[in-house]
Amino acid sequence: MEQKYNCELIQDLLPLYRDGICSTFSRTVVEEHLPECKDCSQILEQLKNDDLETELIEEKNHILKAYFKRERKRTFFIGIGAAGILMIPVIVCLICNLAIGHGLDWFFIVLTALLVTASIIVVPLIVPDHTALWTLGSFTVSLLLLLLSTCLYTDGDWFFLASIPTLLGLSVVFMPYVIRKLPLPALLAGHKALLVMIWDTLLLYAVITVCGFHTTSPDYWRPALQITTYCVLLPWATLLIIRYTKLQILIKIGLCAVLAGIFTTCTNYVISVILWDTERLLHFSPERIFVGNEVYNIVIGILAILTGLVLTAAGFIRQHKKA
Repeated sequence: MEQKYNCELIQDLLPLYRDGICSTFSRTVVEEHLPECKDCSQILEQLKNDDLETELIEEKNHILKAYFKRERKRTFFIGIGAAGILMIPVIVCLICNLAIGHGLDWFFIVLTALLVTASIIVVPLIVPDHTALWTLGSFTVSLLLLLLSTCLYTDGDWFFLASIPTLLGLSVVFMPYVIRKLPLPALLAGHKALLVMIWDTLLLYAVITVCGFHTTSPDYWRPALQITTYCVLLPWATLLIIRYTKLQILIKIGLCAVLAGIFTTCTNYVISVILWDTERLLHFSPERIFVGNEVYNIVIGILAILTGLVLTAAGFIRQHKKA
């Protein structure tokens, strides 16, 4: 039977017909056509099924949202309860400290120690958004407060000597995650690895500096700063090669391996030069190489250089084939 209306025209009208927003004439046209066309009838059923699926998804999201809201409220009250439990030893120590006439000296050590505990137990329970960042931040601050209170209680001058290396250790582990989660301006968003490296390098030099203020050796600064600078060259070169060169991946790996091999082979002798170890340098001979661990450094370094050269050559060959 020849159809009165074209299927393409009817299929354009089906979404409007399904939603009940088409004109009376269009509705009449569609209803006259559907009994005559199986394909258009199936399309209409599929559109209705899609509506049902959308309703089910919305209902599911609503249920999940209500569930997470209820669980968040429950964990919040658990966190408040945990905070209340942690307050008990604080109050006991405060009373004891005042009762024995010590004022508030070691009470602050107990307080800040419990703050460290609260930062990893209470904060994750009561902070709903960016939980990991808040936990890391509160843990770092409370740990520094613990070091400060202990330093003040002992009349020490070692707070920076302890806190800066602590910050460096935490930064090496957690700063990549923190930088990845922080909202950064568009200018810096593409340089997160560089920002982490700059931060860690500054903290490393801060550690060297604070150690220098606590040493009595007059010969500390020159070798400490030179050796530190030499040691950071390899990670900086590796970062710049991997992140900021447009070389083939095997070439990047190969260059990094070559640099690591050169670094491993030369480190002992570079440090000897910096320390003015004239005896080691003047008596350099093939026999000395096989004393102690130097032979292992040289063998590992040479193997790394050879491996790097092979990888670099393979990268250039692969790059040439693609070109």
